Formats: sequence, C-alpha cells, structure tokens
Amino acid sequence: MTTVIDGKIAAASVIEAVKVAAGGLETETGVRTGLAVVIVGDDPASHAYVNSKSKMAKECGFN
Repeated sequence: MTTVIDGKIAAASVIEAVKVAAGGLETETGVRTGLAVVIVGDDPASHAYVNSKSKMAKECGFN
C-alpha cells in the first residue's frame, strides 16, 4: 500500500517544533540559538545554499 506524505505539512510541523525548542532553550537558560556559516570560495550555488539555510534558521527563530 502506498502512503502519500505532504512534505509541506511535515516541514511545517518540524519548523514549529524547532521554534518551540529554541524558545524554550532561551527561556530556560538565556541561550539564544544561532547559525554560523563559513563559505570558502565564491561558488554561486554555495551562496544560494547558505541563503536558503539562513532563511530557514530565521523562520525557526534563530539569531
């Protein structure tokens, strides 16, 4: 039997869980989550990947 999974719904669920966990960490410990990235070289694909991850981190409430 085939099970169809809606990726957008699954992703939204994970993003919400990460937001809650990040908020809880900051509330309990004062530690603010963040994302640090080092890019080596000037490959446009690398910049696109990092921009995508940065956008997702902000959506998850990271600094």
